[in-house]
Amino acid sequence: MMKTEEIRSKVQAFLEKCSKQTDIDPNQDIFTMGFANSLFAMQMVMFIEKEFDISIDNQDLGSDALRTVNGICQYITDKTQME
Repeated sequence: MMKTEEIRSKVQAFLEKCSKQTDIDPNQDIFTMGFANSLFAMQMVMFIEKEFDISIDNQDLGSDALRTVNGICQYITDKTQME
């Protein structure tokens, strides 16, 4: 099982690459930063599913859990423990 810090590092790197911003606050809502849109959301879902070998449930797509680095990391941790 992957450690939380390793998950955070991968998620942070993906978001920084997509946003061209560095030092994204792990509690900041990435959808209010101006770079995230519906296309980005689908790219992020594909990244998470492929990188962490999990499936994101449709009902989770609009959830607050996928709006911050910390939320995404917790979601991934929870899903990997369930599968």
